[in-house]
Amino acid sequence: MVDNQDQMVQEKMQFALSQFLQTETFEEAQQVLEENPELLSDQIDLLLSSLIHDARQQGQGSTADALDERRHFIREVREIREGPQDTCQNPN
Repeated sequence: MVDNQDQMVQEKMQFALSQFLQTETFEEAQQVLEENPELLSDQIDLLLSSLIHDARQQGQGSTADALDERRHFIREVREIREGPQDTCQNPN
């Protein structure tokens, strides 16, 4: 059973994602992400992946492409915020 706190968090994330998807400019999209850092989570990435898959299955290629562009934008912002990943460990 989902408690009220979890439900409120889910509703906030859904609202924030809706706001993000409705932005028309780079600046607006970036501002929504700054105000809602939870949109940079793996959970949102998986949700967008599912929505993209469903749209393609339903023959809504343009919708899937638009969602995929937004997902890519979120991933780029996430990579910038996390900084370069050090794949080599320093032996010292």
